Parts: sequence; C-alpha cells; structure tokens
Amino acid sequence: MQYPKRQAGMSMWSLLFVLGTLAFFLFLFFKLFSPYMDDFKVRTALMSLGKQSDVGTMTLPQIKEAIRKRLEIDSADNFDLESTLTLEARGKNKVVRINYEAVVPMAFNISALLTFNHSIEVRGAE
Repeated sequence: MQYPKRQAGMSMWSLLFVLGTLAFFLFLFFKLFSPYMDDFKVRTALMSLGKQSDVGTMTLPQIKEAIRKRLEIDSADNFDLESTLTLEARGKNKVVRINYEAVVPMAFNISALLTFNHSIEVRGAE
C-alpha cells in the first residue's frame, strides 16, 4: 500500500478562513439587500412616471404625488421625496432627478453609506 507523502485537502485553518469569508459576504448581502430593494422601487417609480404622457405638463407637487402613490403601492413608505426630488428645466424638456443617501449600520460604530442618483428627461409642455 502506498501512502501519500503530503496531506491533500484543506486544513482546519483553511476551512475556517473560507467559512469566515463566506459568512462575511453573506452578512454584507443581508445588510445591504433592503436598501438596494428600496432603490429598485424608487427607480421603477421614476421610470413609470417617465412613461406617462402628461408628465411634461405636471408641476413639482404633482410629480411628487405621482411618485409617492407608486412608492406606497410598492411598500416603500419610508422614503422622503420632499428633500430628494428636484425638477429642472432644460430647454423644452424637464429633468426629474432623485438624489438620496442611505446609511446602513453594520456593526458597532461602523456604517455603510450608499449614494443613489436617478434622473429622467421628459418632454415639456409645448
């Protein structure tokens, strides 16, 4: 019978390192999943607003209300549109922009800052 001269496979320390790395990335995934899902809902609400035919004639409060209704349907109620949504004129077009930040507490005094910036350009009133 021939015995191998060296041990093949992982040692206990290698296995612990791999499991620790996997646990760390799973921890990050579960912590950051919720803000990215909320961002997906905000982006979807903004894109659905851009598909409306009358968005060029809407005022800023009407646009905020349309997006707020969509976010309520998608259960993203904890989003502040008053400070994040802006409307600017660019020639005959309008640019609807949503800029916001999300702070996610990770562990102890460590937090992750996520910055989101979405905009659509729509035809203004003729």
